[in-house]
Parts: sequence; structure tokens; C-alpha cells
Amino acid sequence: MTPGKTGNAAARRNGFEGRVGEEIRAAASREFAVELGNVHVERPNEASHGDFASNVALANAKAFRRNPREVAEKLAAAIDAPFISLVEVAGPGFLNFRISPEATWNGISGLLAEGERYGRDEPSGEAANVEFVSANPTGPMHVGHGRQAAYGDSLARMLEAAGRRVSREYYFNDGGNQMRLSAETVAVEYAKLFDEAWPVADEGALYKGEYNADIARDLMKAHGREYLDADREAGLAAIGLFAADWCMNDIRRTLDRVGVRFDTYFNEKTLYSDGRIEATIRELRDNGHTFDADGALWLRATELGDDKDRVLVKSDGSYTYAAPDIAYHRDKWGRGFRTAINVLGADHAGYFQRLNAGIVALGLPGDFLDVEIVRLVKLTRDGELVKFSKRSGNVVALDELIDEVGVDVVRYFYVRSSHKTEMNFDLDLAIKESEENPVFYVQYAHARIASIFRRAGTEPRTLVGANLEAADLTEGERALANELFDYPRVVRNAAGKREVHLLPAYLEALATRFHQFYAHNRVLVDDEATKNRRLALCAATKSVIANGLDLLGVSAPEEM
Repeated sequence: MTPGKTGNAAARRNGFEGRVGEEIRAAASREFAVELGNVHVERPNEASHGDFASNVALANAKAFRRNPREVAEKLAAAIDAPFISLVEVAGPGFLNFRISPEATWNGISGLLAEGERYGRDEPSGEAANVEFVSANPTGPMHVGHGRQAAYGDSLARMLEAAGRRVSREYYFNDGGNQMRLSAETVAVEYAKLFDEAWPVADEGALYKGEYNADIARDLMKAHGREYLDADREAGLAAIGLFAADWCMNDIRRTLDRVGVRFDTYFNEKTLYSDGRIEATIRELRDNGHTFDADGALWLRATELGDDKDRVLVKSDGSYTYAAPDIAYHRDKWGRGFRTAINVLGADHAGYFQRLNAGIVALGLPGDFLDVEIVRLVKLTRDGELVKFSKRSGNVVALDELIDEVGVDVVRYFYVRSSHKTEMNFDLDLAIKESEENPVFYVQYAHARIASIFRRAGTEPRTLVGANLEAADLTEGERALANELFDYPRVVRNAAGKREVHLLPAYLEALATRFHQFYAHNRVLVDDEATKNRRLALCAATKSVIANGLDLLGVSAPEEM
């Protein structure tokens, strides 16, 4: 068997660093009878230190019971793998590795053969329920919802790429006092159209924003003054249903604009109409996890990890938010989900402990639910905070942001920083068409490669299956190839940690590697073998950028 041809599938799945780690473990077992766990292998900052490095001899000095330098020298001598061309010992016991040219070019060939499947594992196991956005249908999506949408959708895509089945869910919260306030707001605007007044208890509590007048006008077109002449409560209920449908349709249109889809829209009202909340309360009572006090029913949440006990049923007989939320997650479990990931806004910081207490009280596992809190978004222009939107009232509508900067910028900027930190969305930077704009910078690398292939009079697919001569690599070729081989690990790591921003960071580093490679390595040279190898590197880079941008819901343009 030809050296370097074996293990290509493993290289693409685990990366060369994974294969290097396996060789180190095997050598440690043979030479020292030491069984190591995970071996840390990384790409060194200095190219002169090789393609990969490991501190295994230093990190496991106690297990080896020898001088680390001596251990490293013995391991280096024992490692004899065809894909490794050189093993060196450095300093007090570091191991530096160089991957063979043949293995490198075979790896590029394998990457091209996998195409859009590169970096993706086959789906297996039970589906995880990922609930995100779930904005109340009381108005348009604002920029905070937009960050939740971008993060949640990209997380779902990454989980799928990492081999997890995913079911995306939107919780249609159409119950509670906020829905009555929405109905009253629209009713007031509706009555104004007929020069009449709709009495409300507190005008200051009504929703702000011009969209309420839009709903009222559409209501008048559909029903005339029907609800002004009806029984007041019946009319308000009908207006509320119309307003909720109008808002939800508006939300769906916005979600469609940003490329976010859901498998399920779950209606909160069904929890009431089907008796699932009552059944949940009864089960909690029967299990001894509730108590009565001050005319209300309480959950013994402090016994289950929360910082205080929680009211489930208020003294007037109405439910708190906790009751339907617990019933809702009981329903998720009943639908067969064994993992539930909720993506929530910053105002839900204490949500997990409260809800998890109820879930555990029902006998469900404590690791069933996990929550990711997406922090606030601040829009800035000229260094100043942008705070007001006529359409949405006291927040900025996501549609307005999309209109100003475009979908690609919105999606990319939202996930470029960790969802666990507040972000400043710089509108001045977002509209720039230069390498200062990070999404433009990454997309330009993709478009630049497309231009190279147009000048070459060929297409990337022609490189699939091509025989790439195993020539030595220049520093730029090697650096770019190693960056490309790192992509599957980045995707798995980002999915495992639920840190979506790791992928944009990688794509920007890859774009930089490509631009550096292109600056010092002419692609369309006379030598056919060299040209094919460099075109293969370009094609592989183009494919990985497209794959990565797709996981972020961002386009990969052929021209810019």
C-alpha cells in the first residue's frame, strides 16, 4: 500500500493533530507501558517548529517517571508513521512534527472529494430540541431577537454538522397579560379610525410603535367596525387574535429574510386547552413538591437547586409563567426529546434554575435541559448609541437593520462575538465594502478564488480526483493546507462548546492564510504540476469558506 494513502478518512475526521496524538499514545504504550488519555497536540505559532507540536513528555512526567527530555527522545525514535516525515525534540521535552508532502497533498485531494460534506459527520442518535427566538407575537422582531435568531440557527447548523440530529422549535407565546395589552393597544388604534375611543385602564402600559396602527388599518379593511359594535370583551378577544396572527406573520417574514426556519411552532394555548398545565400541577402536588401559602400554590424549588421557592398558581387562581413553562418542557420530554437546549435573551438570566427545579420535580433528568443566554445588542453609529425606532417604539426592528446593512452582515456580525457577552453592532463598519469589514474580508477571499478559476479557464470541480504530485510545500502552501485541515475540529469544537463565534474567527484566519499564500505563491504558472497543486489549494479553500459561511447562514459570492 502506498505510504500516505492510508488514514486519509481519519485525517479528515480527526485532523492530523488527532492522528499525531494516536501515534504518541501508541509509542508511549510500546516504549513505557504507559496508557495515556487525551494527548495535547497543537499547531505551533512558529512555522520553524513544524506543523504540530506536543508537550506530552512534560505534561505526563509523573506517569513516565523519567526526565521529560529523555521521554521525548525515546518517543520520537519510536514513532514511525508514513504520514509523518520528521519528529524533532526541542527544549526540555517538546515534540515537533512535520507532516509528509504526500500526506498533505493526499489530504487536499480528500478534502476536494468530500466537497460540501467536508467537516460534517453523519447524523446519529436522538434529536436535540433547540428552541430559540420565541418572540411574543406582540410586535416585530427587534435587534435583540435577531441575535438570538442568528446564534440559535447557526448553533443548530453546527450541531447537525457535528453529527447531531436537531429539531428547531419556536414557542408561540400567545397567552398572558402581554397579549391583552397588545389587543388593547390595537383596539385603541382601531377605534381612532372611526373617531371613537376604546377605554383602557392604563394607556401608559400600551405598546408603542407605528405597527399597531398598521394592524388596526388591516383590521378595519377585513372587518369594518364589527368589533366596535360587538360585546367589549368578545371584541377585544377577536382583536387580540387578529393582532397576534398579524404579528406572527410579520415575524415569520423577518425570519425568512434571515434564512431561519423551524420544524415546529408550538402554541402555548394548547397547554391550557389540552389540560396539560393542570395535569402538571396535579403531578407536582401528588409528588409532594408543592405547598400552599398566602392563598397561592408554591413549588418547593429550593429543595431542587433554586435560590427561592416559586409560585405556580397565584391567589386569584391564575398561573404564573413557571406553570406553563414546566408543562411545556414536560411535553418536550413526552415527544421523545432527551436533550432540550433553550436559547434565551438576557432578561432570562435566572430562568434555568427556576425551570429546572420544576423539571426535576417531575422526575425528569437534571441534564435534560440546558440554557444558553444571549446577551444584549447595542447599535452604534459615529460612536453614538442608536436607540429609537418609529416602527417598533422603543427598540430597533430587525427588518430596519437588515434594510440598512443586508442579511449577510447581520448574520455574520451577530455571531462574530461570543453570545455570552454584550455586543456593539457597529453600523459604520457594517456598511463598509473593504477588508476592514470582516464578512466582506471572508467573502472576498471566496470571490477572489472564483476569479482565479475564471482566469484559468477551468472550475474547482475539475480538481476532484486529480493526481497531485507529492512535491515539497512552500511555507505559504503548508500554512494554508494546515489551516484547511483544522476546519472539522473547529466545527466539532464550536458545536460541543456551543460557541458559534469560534467559526467566524476561524474563517477570518483562513482568509488571511489564503491572502498570504496568494501574495507569495503565483498560482497560474507555466509548470502544470505546480499550477494544479496550487489550484487544488485554492479550490479547497473556496470549498471550506463556502461550507463555513453556510453554517453561519451567510452567502459565498462568486463575484464582489
